[in-house]
Amino acid sequence: MAERDRFELDLAAALRAYLEEAPTEVRPTELARHFAAAYPHGTATFGSWRFTAVPRLAWVLLLGAALLAALVGGALLVGSQLPRKLPAVVPPVGQVYECPPGSTPDEPGPVDQPRPTHDSNAPVAFDRRAGRLVAVVGAETWTFDVCTNTWTQMYPNRQPPSSERAQLVYDVDSDITILASDTAVWAYDLQDDTWREQGAAPTVLFSLAYDPVSGLVVATGYSDLKLVWNYDVETDTWTPIHQANAGPELPVIVYDASVDRLVAYGDGTAGSPPYETWLFDIRTGTWARSAAERPAVGAWFTIPSLAYDEAAGKTVVLLRYPETAYDATADRWELLAEWQYPARMVYDPVNRRLVGLGQTLGMVPDPPGEVQALDLVKGEPRVLLEWAGGQAAP
Repeated sequence: MAERDRFELDLAAALRAYLEEAPTEVRPTELARHFAAAYPHGTATFGSWRFTAVPRLAWVLLLGAALLAALVGGALLVGSQLPRKLPAVVPPVGQVYECPPGSTPDEPGPVDQPRPTHDSNAPVAFDRRAGRLVAVVGAETWTFDVCTNTWTQMYPNRQPPSSERAQLVYDVDSDITILASDTAVWAYDLQDDTWREQGAAPTVLFSLAYDPVSGLVVATGYSDLKLVWNYDVETDTWTPIHQANAGPELPVIVYDASVDRLVAYGDGTAGSPPYETWLFDIRTGTWARSAAERPAVGAWFTIPSLAYDEAAGKTVVLLRYPETAYDATADRWELLAEWQYPARMVYDPVNRRLVGLGQTLGMVPDPPGEVQALDLVKGEPRVLLEWAGGQAAP
């Protein structure tokens, strides 16, 4: 009996020492090695531990219970802190297209090519399987090939009505681009070049993001300020996400794979500062406000947009000059170089950079059809397609 008492005391001490290191992931085998190394026994009949007074099965059950407690304790500990980098939690974001041999993604495309006439607020999404940016410009659907930097006008069976509040998001799981305009929802299949009208959304939609863990689209709305929704395009169903606490009003959202959270940027009334940064845990419905101070930038009275750069692991806030990037793993903002980027950008997983249309030039009209890229890892901007005048816009 004395041997079992000493084992329990030693195991408890090992568990405390292990959990005090606050690992983000508790691994049973690592815990077992930690205990065995910390409290070795001289004579052993099973590994390096001696089982004399208690049957082996009892020891195994006792150790299993301790490991389970460690797993639960570790999960509670991690959940109570700001999210850390969780690369093993987030699955791959679907198959990514690869540029064919001989492609020149870093060289500007032909200036004289057909292109859409648009402003920087044209909604865009990136079809990962096709390797193309999808844009809805007025009553037209266009795609941009990031391997050749060329536009192609599509001629689908029908076209969604033009709307100033239209948004696009690519659903990787369904291989469908979703357009939301007020309460109207449309789905675009690039392979078939077809639009289909879905059922109406339950509220006027404000911001869309794709959650690769659930394979669903997440949305916030105008009228239901405190509601966040999941959308399944396959079944055309909307489900409100239960929220454990109150979050920001009118948040613009994007999914951050480095912490498995939505980064939400917003507060107050639409288009009015001050803005705050929040993190939303989709799995638990919990909001957490970031304490990081964002660098001072120009306050334009318009709604910003967010783009998550998977290569850099950072979220960029657009339409606030100069642009800034948020590192959720460090809970830190940083000021980007004072280049002028498009007001809406999407991540290009083929070339591992952000891509967008036009420039953020205030009241100056955007260069027609210009496309820009921003590589956060290298810190380099690049013009992928010059404006129609034959040179890069000033």
